[in-house]
Amino acid sequence: ALRPEGSARVVSSVEHRSVVRPAERRAAAGAVVEWIAPLPDGRITAEAVGDAMARAAQRAPVGLVAVQAVNHETGVIHPIAAIAEVAHASGALLHVDAVQAAGRLPPSAWQGADAVAVAGHKMRGPKGVGALALRLGLTARPLLLGGAQERGARRDAGRGDLRRVGRGRAPRPRRPERYAALATLRDRLEAGLVALGARHGAAAVRNGEAVRAPHVVNLSWAGWRGPELCAALDLEGVAVSSGAACSAGTAEPSPVLLAMLGEARAASAVRASLGEDTTDADVDAALERWDRVLMRGRG
Repeated sequence: ALRPEGSARVVSSVEHRSVVRPAERRAAAGAVVEWIAPLPDGRITAEAVGDAMARAAQRAPVGLVAVQAVNHETGVIHPIAAIAEVAHASGALLHVDAVQAAGRLPPSAWQGADAVAVAGHKMRGPKGVGALALRLGLTARPLLLGGAQERGARRDAGRGDLRRVGRGRAPRPRRPERYAALATLRDRLEAGLVALGARHGAAAVRNGEAVRAPHVVNLSWAGWRGPELCAALDLEGVAVSSGAACSAGTAEPSPVLLAMLGEARAASAVRASLGEDTTDADVDAALERWDRVLMRGRG
């Protein structure tokens, strides 16, 4: 989708690794890639996008800007409509990773994007299936060459189209109004965790002070390393991660929080997310087990 060839990319430094890693590879190959730094509250602002585009334009015309709708670790919502205005004013395209937003927030969360990526497993679909929606008139260069499947977008040598349906019943779609109701539960969980931290001498500080999606909690814990706290909670039956959910089990600090708040906060962070079926009883159980873990840590 980049026009002209050799144009620059401007990419948020708090994107998911599926966006960051390809951008880093392009930069290593000699392409112009300019990174957009977040504010300490986690937001990527339209002003920061404009500044990054101006820096990139000194070396090459900017062809593509990439900013996610909702951060996958902190839940912070980025102002996509305002960012789209800045990108389009300079003739650039805007790509939005809406994986954490689709089904949880209304479509206004990615309004103005030229390309939007979503993932099936976030909408009760099968794992490993995603979609890229392009603004009318845009085309994407196929990654595989061969036939003309998927209207020319997937030109491989096989015959079948991509698998779209999982086993059993059709997935029940996620709806933003169902997720909006989670905010009360999320806030109760977060307040309970902060109180537990104060009680056990492990002060818990929220990562991402800006407006957030209703289902994510991310806290840094004084005196703990995030992976160690995650492992202890796992033994209690509480599923959390120290960074993106897909990086669970790794000891590497969160690159998102490194960019936002530095190494100490990143190294001690724990992320939890709630789903449509989460209940008050689930929150109570999580707080009780977290309490046991923090008590052992103090001992």
